[in-house]
Amino acid sequence: MSSKITKLIASSTNSNIKRFAMPVLVSAVVALVAGGVYAVNATPANITVCAAKSDGAMRYVPSGKCKNAKETKLLLGQQGPAGPAGAIGPTGATGPAGATGSNATQSFFEIKTSSYTLALTDAGKLLFSRSSPTIVVPNNSSVAFPIGTKIDIGQLGATTANIIFVNPNSGVTINDQALNNSGTAISQTFDRGAFQIGVLVKVGTNEWLFLRSPDENSSS
Repeated sequence: MSSKITKLIASSTNSNIKRFAMPVLVSAVVALVAGGVYAVNATPANITVCAAKSDGAMRYVPSGKCKNAKETKLLLGQQGPAGPAGAIGPTGATGPAGATGSNATQSFFEIKTSSYTLALTDAGKLLFSRSSPTIVVPNNSSVAFPIGTKIDIGQLGATTANIIFVNPNSGVTINDQALNNSGTAISQTFDRGAFQIGVLVKVGTNEWLFLRSPDENSSS
């Protein structure tokens, strides 16, 4: 039986050994040997095959010994040792902290003078007074508030001595200015009620809105 196996392997090897992958060759050898003479377990043991140097014919050798002068020993099904596990990569850098969100606290400023001209630092603030100041809205050429600027104004007084007046500077328009009984435009004011609030909003280069509750007494 061994000679038949050797001839079969040799004839197959001469024409096809270069075209077949190693796993196919191992399967063929194991199948032939197991069916004929030897029972071979290819896992995990290796299969030793001796290939003739003259014509490439191969034979299975249980002893693992080949004729050194005439044959080349081949180990089929050999599996190399597992490689070491790769090193764990370094931890990535921590990203920057996000920006702190804005809180609900509004900056405020108390007007204590008789006349106060708005400044860029007043944008977004609450201006309030317990007296009766005149708040002057400056021309864009002197104080360039961005369009969309909002300034809140709060009145804490309750008498004629505590009313806040809002006056436009030369070239500035405050929409919906109050009129006196004669129909003449006067300073934009609150009425005599205490704890009132209005808001100035810049809507154009020299144009503002003054939004407030209707004035109950604008005939001063």
